[in-house]
Amino acid sequence: MARLAEPLATRIADLAIRAACRFAARRIDLRVEGLEHLPASGPAIIAARHFHHFYDGCVLVAVVPRTLKILVTLDWMNNATGLRLMRGACKIVNWPVVVRSDSEARHGGATAAGRQLLLATRECVDLLRAGQLVLVFPEGYPTIDPSFTPKTGDDAFLSFQPGFVRFAALAERDGITRVPIVPVGLEYQRGNRWRVTVRFGLPVTRLPDVDIGDQVTAIEEEVRRLSGLEHAVDSNEKAGNETPIEVVRT
Repeated sequence: MARLAEPLATRIADLAIRAACRFAARRIDLRVEGLEHLPASGPAIIAARHFHHFYDGCVLVAVVPRTLKILVTLDWMNNATGLRLMRGACKIVNWPVVVRSDSEARHGGATAAGRQLLLATRECVDLLRAGQLVLVFPEGYPTIDPSFTPKTGDDAFLSFQPGFVRFAALAERDGITRVPIVPVGLEYQRGNRWRVTVRFGLPVTRLPDVDIGDQVTAIEEEVRRLSGLEHAVDSNEKAGNETPIEVVRT
């Protein structure tokens, strides 16, 4: 699918963000594995572990050779002026914005959050149908965050929210678009500098006849494994089970 041309301001902003992320990534020891699994063109969703509030998105923007559109939340920001500025910046770069459920009361209530989710869903679908690469952190919260996080340790991992699979399903309703989902693990090691390993797994496709919850769980388990977490499902054990996703062979 051909990518639609974006406004000049968006393209300039994308380039500036990439340059800033590559500069920031110099502060960590970074290793990348499996980048060849990422589709070179066409729509796709990256479903990644969320460990660090800043470096996760930064390293992915830095190493992925395509422009990333990131599904973000701004509900951590309590300053009204700052929130307006951040929303404006996200609009320029075409990054959809959602409100997490436990922050609804501070951001207009459930009705306003629902409207924002609907808008973000439409934006994600439009991006995918335009051939874009969309980054989603299905856990919703990072492990390291200057504001609130429900995680309590470096190995904590939250259950994936199903929205990213629904984005793919909705985008594919046109009968033309096909959206592979690429699981991405992020493994962090503490030291004088963070040591970060980014692992890209094989892309998978959604199976319409399989329960969405089972597919989300299968992708979550793969992201856990790629992140080097000890409690992830063993790959040999997983190979012996029926997996409710289909691997895309490239």
